[in-house]
Amino acid sequence: MFDLQHYQPHDDGGPTLNALPMMQSKWDRFTLIETMGVRTTLKFIETVEEGYGLSHKLANRDVEFWALDRQL
Repeated sequence: MFDLQHYQPHDDGGPTLNALPMMQSKWDRFTLIETMGVRTTLKFIETVEEGYGLSHKLANRDVEFWALDRQL
């Protein structure tokens, strides 16, 4: 499963500043403040669920695919 630690320093929670624009380019309904509020993978998935009206399974899949694309 995707882990936000890939995008963050080990001593701080949430995505790094470099990951924020990538998150917003994929999920453009979210403001910078909303994406900065994401601290865990589950919270990220829940945010996508709520913001786009997706099922948990579909939101989880979208986040996973997005993360895999960023790791290449």
